[in-house]
Amino acid sequence: MSTDRTLYEERTPWPGWVGALFWGLVALMCVAMLAGWDTSLPLAARVVVTALIAGSAVGLNALIGRLTVRVQEMGILLHLGSVPLIRRRVPFTEVLSATSIQYRPLVEFGGWGVRGVGKRKAWTARGDRAVSLELTEGRQLLIGSDRPERLEDRIRAAAGDRLKWDRIGDRLGGSGGGGPEDS
Repeated sequence: MSTDRTLYEERTPWPGWVGALFWGLVALMCVAMLAGWDTSLPLAARVVVTALIAGSAVGLNALIGRLTVRVQEMGILLHLGSVPLIRRRVPFTEVLSATSIQYRPLVEFGGWGVRGVGKRKAWTARGDRAVSLELTEGRQLLIGSDRPERLEDRIRAAAGDRLKWDRIGDRLGGSGGGGPEDS
């Protein structure tokens, strides 16, 4: 885990219907188990299996239950769930630009979550808005956000002069460009 001071943190939960479906299925499995769906098991065993199902669901939710984005002094830390086991750190030295965008998660990435192949990746939990980071070596990272403009501003403020270049012309409706080749 990084010792960088966190300057801004944003948490994006999965959509409500995903949580309702997940917890509904967990409840259905627990009720079925306790009600005697599998009559070959004695009641004590069914209670243990039900506890294992519920505990596994709570653990899974802690592991991947939401997307957390932390803008820190030296970079951006992304992680899923309450426990940052599935995480990615992006140092500002790798960030060329940050731009708020609207995208098509199903078409472009096949859905939400940690997605992508090759040089184009996305960390998203819901919606169709993100901050697109242009990274060194031609890589791109989309970070899903309910408030991408705010996240972009916080990234820019934290990165300061460490951003290699910036597409400010694109944001202001200019001619674009602004990349290193235009310098």
